[in-house]
Amino acid sequence: MKNLGTVLKELRKKRGMTQKQLAEGICAQSMLSAIENDVYIPNAILLVNLAKRLKVDLNEISLATNFEISANEEFNQTVNKLCNSHQYIELLEFLQQNKVIDNLKTAHQLQVYYYYLGVAQLQTNKLSEAMQSLKLSLAEINHLQLDTLSRLAYLGMGYIYALENKKTAAVDNIDLAFRNWNDFSYEENQNIIYYLAALIYFKLNDYQDSTAYLVDGIGFIAKHDSHYMLANCYFLMARLAQEAHQDDERLEANGRKDLFSELYGEKIFQDF
Repeated sequence: MKNLGTVLKELRKKRGMTQKQLAEGICAQSMLSAIENDVYIPNAILLVNLAKRLKVDLNEISLATNFEISANEEFNQTVNKLCNSHQYIELLEFLQQNKVIDNLKTAHQLQVYYYYLGVAQLQTNKLSEAMQSLKLSLAEINHLQLDTLSRLAYLGMGYIYALENKKTAAVDNIDLAFRNWNDFSYEENQNIIYYLAALIYFKLNDYQDSTAYLVDGIGFIAKHDSHYMLANCYFLMARLAQEAHQDDERLEANGRKDLFSELYGEKIFQDF
């Protein structure tokens, strides 16, 4: 996982730009140097301006990454493309091909494979198959040292339980996903965990706990100077305000959702 400063530095060099050329009119060269050396984390406005100067989409700067299912980079890129464009039918068809299955060599690749298979099955309404795949993705993990992928799998199962109105099982999976939460270093995919917990409670019609996880999640994202999942968080916040008939809060949340969605090109999950 590369730090933000390293990513910016590599993009600048790829464009054949000096620090002075990139910083001119945006910030002091010394500040850019501090950013590239991870001494200073840029705010959203500064990051947007640097991205424009580098002529890149902010998603290219994001530290969130999809998980690799294979040593075959073409397979990883295909999964990445289909996930990011929410083409889950195509993703399911791709994952079920023998050429993909035959390339699974390690326990980690099997874990990643069954996680993505479960996601594709869930998104195509194959709930029982999705539950089985997500359980398989957790078959050989270290339950005392959960990585981000394992936490997401627990929440995927929790979401299915919520769809089945099994509140106790759904909440238990949220608790499992947050086990020993503060023992691990930050990566942007962790932003999804708060959102999914809030979405599970939303499905359970527990709007108070859903709001609480969203508030914590937005704070968590801001604390780490990230933008990933903010648009989705604010969209869900708007839905919660709508359910509570709080029009002012709904409009404010929708406005923020539109801002972050337009700014960062984040796709919004709207299938409630």
